[in-house]
Amino acid sequence: MENSPAKHLDKPSKTPYLILWFLCIVGSWAIIPYIQYLKIFPSSQSVLEIFLMSTIQPALFFGFVCFLSYKTIPKTDLEPFVVKDTFKQIILTSGISGALVGLIIYFLDKSIFQNSLLSEAHPPRWVGALASIYGAVNEEVLMRLFLFTFVYFIFTKLFQITAHSRLWFLWVVNVIVAIFFGLGHLPAAFKLISPSAFEIFRILLLNGIPGMIFGWLYFSRGIWAAMVAHLTADLMVHVFLA
Repeated sequence: MENSPAKHLDKPSKTPYLILWFLCIVGSWAIIPYIQYLKIFPSSQSVLEIFLMSTIQPALFFGFVCFLSYKTIPKTDLEPFVVKDTFKQIILTSGISGALVGLIIYFLDKSIFQNSLLSEAHPPRWVGALASIYGAVNEEVLMRLFLFTFVYFIFTKLFQITAHSRLWFLWVVNVIVAIFFGLGHLPAAFKLISPSAFEIFRILLLNGIPGMIFGWLYFSRGIWAAMVAHLTADLMVHVFLA
């Protein structure tokens, strides 16, 4: 019987997790204008109250997420922080992937989903640009660094994953996480439009496709690659093609 993929034995560095935690706080600040656009904050709340709430809660939540990721990743064979070729692995591959994702979303939105109410619900470009930071950082930390890793870790405990079956299991996990990624966008969408089967299908598809691409980049090239692709795709959709 073949052995399962090797686990990391060395104690991981806390530095990248601390960096991501800080970036998640910054991302939580960047999403404030978009949340105000959705009118989620009560009008009675002051700017200071909004800022404090957008700092303390994300700091606690994403601090916990980064801590769990720090504890779980070494128990898998994933290497989300290994960068062998910065230009090819992150800038080139991720930039092209993100741009293609943005174009796919744009063309699907203008063809199959041209009658969607969400197609016309665009915040100002500067709001979309700031929200893109949240998507690239916070969503990738939550969905890929934490959830993808956690689901894959559970799979390694439930199944005998060999070198030959590893890629298949990674893609199964990728699809599962991409579905959750799509579902996670439903609440914000329903702040703008009324739920319907058509709109739900649109949201799941237009977020599921990017989710699988970002997941593939995560397990094959690392978290930074997934974040760059996500940022590029969001900027394409919310700024350049809006």
